[in-house]
Amino acid sequence: MANEDQEVIFKVKKVQEAGAHGGAWKIAYADFVTAMMAFFLLLWLLNATEQEVLEGISNYFTPTTRTTSGASGSGGLFGGITTNEPGPSETKLHTAALDRQTSAKGELEAEDGGSGPDQQESTGDVGELERQSDNQRFYSTKNNLEQALDQLPPELADLKQSIRVSVTKDGLQLEIVDQQQRENFKPGSAELTDLGKELLRFIRAFIEPLPNKISISGHTTPEESTGSPWELSFNRAAVARRFLEDEGLPWSRFSTIVGKADSQPSKPETPNAAENRRMVILLLRQSRKRTIQGADVPPSILD
Repeated sequence: MANEDQEVIFKVKKVQEAGAHGGAWKIAYADFVTAMMAFFLLLWLLNATEQEVLEGISNYFTPTTRTTSGASGSGGLFGGITTNEPGPSETKLHTAALDRQTSAKGELEAEDGGSGPDQQESTGDVGELERQSDNQRFYSTKNNLEQALDQLPPELADLKQSIRVSVTKDGLQLEIVDQQQRENFKPGSAELTDLGKELLRFIRAFIEPLPNKISISGHTTPEESTGSPWELSFNRAAVARRFLEDEGLPWSRFSTIVGKADSQPSKPETPNAAENRRMVILLLRQSRKRTIQGADVPPSILD
């Protein structure tokens, strides 16, 4: 009987089922669906956006940093020549200036565009306004030109001395000077050398956007001319003007062509120095009474 009253205990072992496996595909699928939604949303925005806005966005992300050519190779400023060669080849020095020409035009147009209504409403002196406008253009052009010269490779650094730029009371003055073994004209003649042509092309890219009239003067040395130094200096200035006109400057931009002979040397202490042989391109200030090389000239003569 005792055995019948004994409590019987049953032990049941519960088996824990393993969790679900392979759920990573759901995350990947969710990412895929999100990406597709973003893609179709982008397509819808592109289709609904005006063309001008799209071009503005494209221009914003367009790289604008200009890479500087190396010291050698055909991509260089002078086609990879060295300082032992007489001058640049026909790879055209002015291509260095063209990289900055567009930005220079934009700067000049921005400066001029914001000054029109203000000048009409201003009660100040018109000549002073013109002088301020000239200074803005001149200093902007001077900075752009000097930056282009600074990008020349080191072995051509001496060519920086061939172009001198300054802002004077008469206007923006650009001097193209000779150096030893680097002449801009063939000795004793008014025929441009390859170097002289390339330097004129280089300068033309910077002065073309400006509205100012242009004066060109030629300068020689006492020992250079076998004939009349006045005729030689004038002929060189005339040849420079004609070359710039052939390169695209309209004839109406030119105001005066002057031959100075050896009367105004750059280095008076050494009259026969190469630097005294030069062309001076002067962009005249826009005012009621302009000056050329320090002499007052009525506008009727200049224009």
